[in-house]
Amino acid sequence: MASHRIMTEKTDEFVDAMDIAGYNYMTGRHEMEHQIRPNRIVLGTETFPADIVRLWSIVKNNKHVIGDMTWTGYDYLGEAGIGIFYYDGTVNFSSHWPDRVAYIGDINLIGYRRPISYLREIVYGLRKNPYIAVERPEHYGEKCGKTPWMWKNNIASWTWKGQEGNPVSIDVYSDADEVELFLNGKSLGRKAAGEGAGFTAAFETAYEPGELKAVSYVDGEISGTHILETAAEEVSLCVEADRRSLKADGADLSFLTVSLRDKDGRENLQAVKEVTVQVEGAGTLQGFGSADPQALGSYQDTTWKTYDGYVMAAVRAGRRPGAVKVTFTAEGCEPVVVELEVK
Repeated sequence: MASHRIMTEKTDEFVDAMDIAGYNYMTGRHEMEHQIRPNRIVLGTETFPADIVRLWSIVKNNKHVIGDMTWTGYDYLGEAGIGIFYYDGTVNFSSHWPDRVAYIGDINLIGYRRPISYLREIVYGLRKNPYIAVERPEHYGEKCGKTPWMWKNNIASWTWKGQEGNPVSIDVYSDADEVELFLNGKSLGRKAAGEGAGFTAAFETAYEPGELKAVSYVDGEISGTHILETAAEEVSLCVEADRRSLKADGADLSFLTVSLRDKDGRENLQAVKEVTVQVEGAGTLQGFGSADPQALGSYQDTTWKTYDGYVMAAVRAGRRPGAVKVTFTAEGCEPVVVELEVK
């Protein structure tokens, strides 16, 4: 449809008045535009995330195409369920309770980069190290409903308690010539990567706790590595604040990300904890929650379950200088206190 002559006639009516033609989901026109309108500049203003390899090739190979913008970089509330993976026959994007989040962002609701974000970074030429993404083994071989906005139900984790011995699918994203995957020191083979392979080398193996290591090669020489390690069950709360000094303007925010890590600092994305936050002093709790696309809680609640190992709090500065004490607690974990300064 995008390349049909009627579409050409209709778009000419308004595009001729523009410096740049911005097309949403009309990539079928990108290359043909130069043939029928040699002076027209094209920008992909909204495109499908999973199509990035093909789309970026079009950008690179056509000087009149100046870029591509995916829908979407950051996840959002609304258009609920457009990207949620259902394995029970549920139709996506169909007002399915309790969906609340679109779940199609390269970056999830609390700022955690999903694997497709790293694939995109590699396609753009901005990352040289390979990146390992593991499809959730509990759904191995199952069919799910998908929309064009969805990628894969994968995550960068090698902690899958209860899946020992079960088959698992692994992608290694890389712009290198080849990648080799090792499980506990044993090679699972070397496969082509780079643009010719869609920047992806796919592997299958049985899950075995330990170390999963990807090594990339360019001209036969090692060019980068990425390692995932199995985390211990026993975890602690780890809290990182994006800033500890705030302006006393009643608006400045600090975002505090809570992750679950074992004694060696390895993230356990499979672990689930109910985390409670308390804010005292010269600031207030603006919001608290996880990236769970089907969560039932309010973002004003002070207790949330982690999702894929994470939860986040936003603390707002007051209008008077002073200290802010932020305390996080969870059953079986030592409390963590973070102090912020409002000035």
